[in-house]
Amino acid sequence: MVNHCSYTDSLLLAATLPTPHCFVAKFELQTWPIVQRYLQQLGTVFITRTAPERSAAELGQLVGTLARGDSLAVFPEGTFTRAAGLRAFHLGAFEAAIAANAAVIPVALQGTRSLLRDGQWLPRRMPVRITIGSPLRAPANADTFAAAVWLRDATRAEILRHNGEPEL
Repeated sequence: MVNHCSYTDSLLLAATLPTPHCFVAKFELQTWPIVQRYLQQLGTVFITRTAPERSAAELGQLVGTLARGDSLAVFPEGTFTRAAGLRAFHLGAFEAAIAANAAVIPVALQGTRSLLRDGQWLPRRMPVRITIGSPLRAPANADTFAAAVWLRDATRAEILRHNGEPEL
C-alpha cells in the first residue's frame, strides 16, 4: 500500500521494488493510450471506482491476484491532488488482503508531489524518498471487517510517519 502524490509514483515503484508487482489503477486510465500500454505491461488490475455493482467482481480479481502469490501495488487513497496531505484510505484492498491471507507492506513516498504536481506536465528536479515498511497482518481473532479496518488504520499510520505530509 502506497500513498499517492504524483503521476510519477508508479514509475518510481516499478523501478524500486525488488520483484515485479501488479498495479491497481482506475479504469479510466485505459483510455490514455501510452499510459494504458505501460500499465498493461505491469499487469495492472483496473477497477471502476464509480460503479458499486462491479465492486464484488473487482474485489474478487484482487483476491485472486494475491491468492496466486502475486504482489499488488495499491494506492489506497484512490487518487491524488495538487494539495499536500494524506487522504482517507479506501477499504477494498485491505479486504482483499484479509480474504487472501496476505500481508500488507506500507510504502511511503516523499517528495513526488513536488516532482510532478497534479496539473503540471514537466517534472522538476527534486529529492525523493521511498520508505518500505515491515509487513503488517491483521489480528487473527478479529472478524473480517474489523481486521480490514485495523489493517487500513495501521498501514495509514505507518505511511503518515514517513511521507512528510499532513494528515487530512
